[in-house]
Amino acid sequence: MQWFDKYTVQTLGFALIVIGIFLFILGLVGGPTGTYPSCPINGCPPGPLPWYWWLPAASFFSGIGLVIVGIILVIVARGMKPKQEKNAAIAQMPADE
Repeated sequence: MQWFDKYTVQTLGFALIVIGIFLFILGLVGGPTGTYPSCPINGCPPGPLPWYWWLPAASFFSGIGLVIVGIILVIVARGMKPKQEKNAAIAQMPADE
């Protein structure tokens, strides 16, 4: 089984952090703007939950989760060693004079 390289894990971690921050901000900013449907005095009839209520909550919590996973991947990548081919490393060594 082939494991990922240090730079692959680090790049994936940074990408998840950026996407997570975007979703987190979208969850904070997005949502209903106060234009709720008018209901009679005795209350609104029960119905399905509209998309403009669950979409900001879902993006908020997804953003937090992605930021946490991204930070964990960056921390894991810090402890990894970059994968190098031994033949390529030997070929790049300068000749002793």
